[in-house]
Amino acid sequence: MKTILLVILTFLGQRLLGYPGAPAGATDLWLPLIWLVWPPLKSDRSWPFWGLVALGLAWDLAMEPTIGPGGIAWSAGGFAVAAMARRVADRSPVTWGAAGALAATVVLLVRHLALMPLGLARPWLWLPAARTVAMAAIYCALVVALTSLDVKGFRRRVQRRRLR
Repeated sequence: MKTILLVILTFLGQRLLGYPGAPAGATDLWLPLIWLVWPPLKSDRSWPFWGLVALGLAWDLAMEPTIGPGGIAWSAGGFAVAAMARRVADRSPVTWGAAGALAATVVLLVRHLALMPLGLARPWLWLPAARTVAMAAIYCALVVALTSLDVKGFRRRVQRRRLR
């Protein structure tokens, strides 16, 4: 239940990034992308791949003009990260950043290819795509770095020092 609530919050946050008055380029940061990277890199059990399709379809409902290409693209990005996670033993923030960059690249490319037959594909723009990939890498690395902080342990150490 907690995960579902967090997924909904990331989609709401993403929607807020697209409102007028948001900083230019704010939509290049994909907040729900962490849900493609987190399960394969964080848990030892296999990620339910039907959830990736649900993420993509939710992305379509919230951000896209048509239903379908997002489900395809987000599933492909999830499969790419899962394949990478099986081959890489390191779980450092650098690996998380690489996984975020891989997922964003695959999602962008597959989404563009899926929209082409529908006649909805816009011309490929390298700068926004590169910005999205870079922001995905930084975002995923930052999320894992922040979640790995031991705040409670830090508080206990500070309190012990004060008591001495």
